[in-house]
Amino acid sequence: MLWRAYIARFGRGWWPGEAWVRWTFLALLVLASVLRAWDLKNIPYTHDETSALVRIYPTLSGTITKGVIELDTHPPGVQVFEWAWTKLFGMNEAAVKLPFMLLATIALFFLYRFALAWTSAPNALVLTALLATLQYTVMYAQIARPYAIGFFTTALLADQITRYLAFGKRSALITTGVAIVLSAYTHHFALLLAGIMTLTGLVLVLPQQRKAYLVMCGAAAIAYLPNVPIFLKQLSLGGLAEWLSPPDAYWLQDHVQWLVHYSPLFAAGLLVLVLLWFLPARGPSRMAGPSRWFLLLWGLAPLVIGLAYSIWRAPVIQYSMLLFSFPYWVIALFAGTGILDRTRTWIAVGFIAVVGTSTLIQERRHYDLFYSSKYDVAIEKAAEEIAQYGHDQVLVMLDMPEPQVRFALSQHGIDPAELRCIHVRDLGSGELASILAASAAERVVLGISNGGNVENPARVQSHFPFIQERIDLVEGQVFVMAVHPTERTVVDRKLIASASPVLTEGSSWDVQFDLPIVQTENRPLWDLRGRDFGIAYRFQLDTCLVEADDLFEVEVDLETTSTTIDAAIVLELHFGDSLVLYRTDELTGHAPGSVRSIVAGSRRNVHRGAGPIEAKTYVYNRKKSDLLVRRHEGIQA
Repeated sequence: MLWRAYIARFGRGWWPGEAWVRWTFLALLVLASVLRAWDLKNIPYTHDETSALVRIYPTLSGTITKGVIELDTHPPGVQVFEWAWTKLFGMNEAAVKLPFMLLATIALFFLYRFALAWTSAPNALVLTALLATLQYTVMYAQIARPYAIGFFTTALLADQITRYLAFGKRSALITTGVAIVLSAYTHHFALLLAGIMTLTGLVLVLPQQRKAYLVMCGAAAIAYLPNVPIFLKQLSLGGLAEWLSPPDAYWLQDHVQWLVHYSPLFAAGLLVLVLLWFLPARGPSRMAGPSRWFLLLWGLAPLVIGLAYSIWRAPVIQYSMLLFSFPYWVIALFAGTGILDRTRTWIAVGFIAVVGTSTLIQERRHYDLFYSSKYDVAIEKAAEEIAQYGHDQVLVMLDMPEPQVRFALSQHGIDPAELRCIHVRDLGSGELASILAASAAERVVLGISNGGNVENPARVQSHFPFIQERIDLVEGQVFVMAVHPTERTVVDRKLIASASPVLTEGSSWDVQFDLPIVQTENRPLWDLRGRDFGIAYRFQLDTCLVEADDLFEVEVDLETTSTTIDAAIVLELHFGDSLVLYRTDELTGHAPGSVRSIVAGSRRNVHRGAGPIEAKTYVYNRKKSDLLVRRHEGIQA
């Protein structure tokens, strides 16, 4: 059977497949809908969603000019849609998320129809079961950002190109053009995939169809012209190096492990289905004609291009950007399932549905972790503490983006004046220390999010030493700390090493043998006047830091006697022979008196591989100014 006849074998009906195939697909679609819409009214916004919503301005032109051109790296399509949608339905989480969930779920139908046409019913159902239950597809369907819509538009494009190749219908060609334009205005990686799909269609159409196809492509290009200046401006920015690291040697491994929910059982079952490729088969039960090459092209080209750009130009690649191309290499990977009969297909699909759903809920704890917003939790905890102890006794400090905090306050109906938050994200260590020293509060609520200063929890704890509560969230934490201990006090820090003129604990301290010691207020201090170095410590972090987010904190108590101090506390992390982190707490500008300096780093700063992780910390007195050191400590937190 020729490939054109093969992809047209089910006829022009809108829902192809045998009855058992359609009913199995319907059951999987119901499962996908339940997993995506579970407890819809209580799904909080993510950071990315709030960052988009705070960039919605009263007018459409303001939203495009300020919200996209000045502040965003995405095409304007989704931002414009959200502007119109929120005008009609407001900013409620469920209302805003609902269209994204619906489109991501509908996309499963187009992908089912595409896989059924080019491969087989078992493959189409295995694909649907995976897309229905993987955290990858469930989570991004629940986020009101370009990923869900791009997943839909590229799936629609793949389906409509297939329908046009199979039946030559003008309506399919028109919808193909519409899907190209929608993809281009949704996300740059959706545009990349749409371009690859469109070129594939140009290669595959019949000679007599080529003119109409080129006209469609021309019309789509004209429709995209208004966005070209925006695209060129965003392209000139290069990448996301300010907050995104280039992919390391373990990036792909991490991605695959995440895809299979870090479950050996899930991975083993899927591997068995992949190995069906190596069993003999009769007839076109795997992939038809050109799908043997273009499925891998569609699935892998965006990955290769994204990785190459991120390594050699500037980092851009994230898991979210590969969502659009993900289904196509899955279809190619599991094409061997085409040899399965009905019963074995149900077994395979049932295994994926059961294990995928159970690991999503139990091992990945998706509904526990994803349904907690760091902004909401920080605000709710602050309001709870204030209600119990009063404004005068509770200090609220947020190391979080201020626009997102304001948005969360408005969603809770709280006047910012009532909560009196202190935003510490842009404060220096000296400014933060001054605020903490001047406060008469007995308790503090500290909320931190990704991108925050890793030293701030320790800096706050130096004034409020007793942790009463610690809430770990996705890309954030909320602490409640107090001046005095209670029965609720949590211990989450461990002293590793300490050095003072009186006592040294821990090995590997390097204190210059002739470093003078002076007495000040009955306390001995090391005297660094006239010296640039004098105290250093080396430590193998592998022996204490297990999790990626574990911190190695350095605390140094000093005395300054001059207003012209130019010094820093330095923390270096070495991986094998490479210096991978150089971080300082600058002492320049401190007024004479006592200073507590804190600097920190984590395993997340170190790429994995062979070789020890070594920390080195020291006092760097650049201008050999008047500096006295009372205590130097290394702490695991």
